[in-house]
Amino acid sequence: MATKTTDSKQTQREIAQLLYLNSRMMKKDIALKLGVSEQTVSRWAKQDNWDVLKDNLLTSRKQRLSELYAELREFNRMIQDKEGYKVATSKEADARRKLIIDIKELETKYSLQQTITVGQDFCDYVKTIDEALANRVLDIYNAFVHQKIEDNKWQS
Repeated sequence: MATKTTDSKQTQREIAQLLYLNSRMMKKDIALKLGVSEQTVSRWAKQDNWDVLKDNLLTSRKQRLSELYAELREFNRMIQDKEGYKVATSKEADARRKLIIDIKELETKYSLQQTITVGQDFCDYVKTIDEALANRVLDIYNAFVHQKIEDNKWQS
């Protein structure tokens, strides 16, 4: 029974972090949404360095993609022969293939953070049309995110 409570608190902490990192919600709003105190959310934020994570979130993904593309360009340049043809050995071809797969995954896989951002933007849009509907949609969306976390189906 204690494990379930611990898991539930950890899940709340993860959701709180994701909401903080990817929405315009304040700590007090996150606390209200999750049914915990604002002090708890503030403590989590401090312990897990949420402000630093928020500052680096977008830059890191862009920067990593840029680095991978630069690495691929340099790799392709290195394996060219004198006439400019790419003549990769099987090891080089395998390394290039892995690099291309890494780029594709980074470009195409979506993370829970991205999903929360899109969901929050959608709920903000719905709020401009019908605030009561937006609140219902947000509750359903939060349940969806919670279920995905429970199912461990997200890449971070």
